[in-house]
Amino acid sequence: MTALLEAIDLTVSFGDRAGWFRPGQQVQAVRAVSLALQPGEVLAVVGESGSGKTTLARALLGMVPIAGGTVRFDGCDTAAMTAAQTLAMRRVVQMVFQDPFGSLDPRLPVGAIIAEPLDIHRIGTKASRRERVAELLDLVGLSPDAAGRYPHQFSGGQRQRIAFARALAPGPRAIIADEPLSALDVSIQSQMLNLAAALRARLGLAYLIISHDLAAVHHVADRVATMYLGRIVEVASVDALFSTPAHPYTAALLAAVPRIGTGKRVPGDALGGDIPSPLAPPPGCAFHPRCPAATSLCATEAPALRALRAGHDVACHHPLGAA
Repeated sequence: MTALLEAIDLTVSFGDRAGWFRPGQQVQAVRAVSLALQPGEVLAVVGESGSGKTTLARALLGMVPIAGGTVRFDGCDTAAMTAAQTLAMRRVVQMVFQDPFGSLDPRLPVGAIIAEPLDIHRIGTKASRRERVAELLDLVGLSPDAAGRYPHQFSGGQRQRIAFARALAPGPRAIIADEPLSALDVSIQSQMLNLAAALRARLGLAYLIISHDLAAVHHVADRVATMYLGRIVEVASVDALFSTPAHPYTAALLAAVPRIGTGKRVPGDALGGDIPSPLAPPPGCAFHPRCPAATSLCATEAPALRALRAGHDVACHHPLGAA
């Protein structure tokens, strides 16, 4: 099966401004990442803040320039696409941003916000666009009269529903959702998870979800990729990753997830220290300064992402549970 969206050895770098006493530096926010989103699946990318998750998502959509590697859409190299082809890709791969308070133009009524992708892609007539807006508002659980109101008149959860309606407007095949729950109350988060699942079932959507909330990911994802300091360190099905994590970093993240009931805690050491600065990444395995299982090999040689078992890849010299 051809991947809907794929990164191959993707690298994204940013220039750090020079100071009075030092030259500027290059920061590798994403380091040789290979990852594929299949049609209809939910793939979650998890990790601490600063791990490169959002930069990866933006690079897949061409929102930030890439320094190396390839992004493919339906098997085609996006760098070789014409402007028309790029516009067509952006019609079928939409993004929902993290902040529902900052991602909606406060000067526009909700109807105009939702209709904006229809205008950009020249979909339908003015009358059909109004009908489409009403249909989308109903689809995300809002009343049609919301079209005439402004974003400040809605709660955070309602604004995120509006953001989903806007993303759905041009009929996408996939949605990239960047921390879509982090700005919402816990009670609203569950409603948004249910909405995302219902939209997937009804429309056959694929999702790439960027998140640090592993409890939410457990409920919605098919596969999970763990990211640390710009690299993918583990990829597995959601069941395999939550039951038998192979990378110590994944195990530490899971150990911190609250669970109800005896024996529900995933074995693993609590994660100590802070994620290193991408300006000065550690040599070898970037996780080794925080890893309880690190050896001298980890401090000198970066492990490649390899298959530990079918459908379960890990970048670790001493993976957990290995024979």
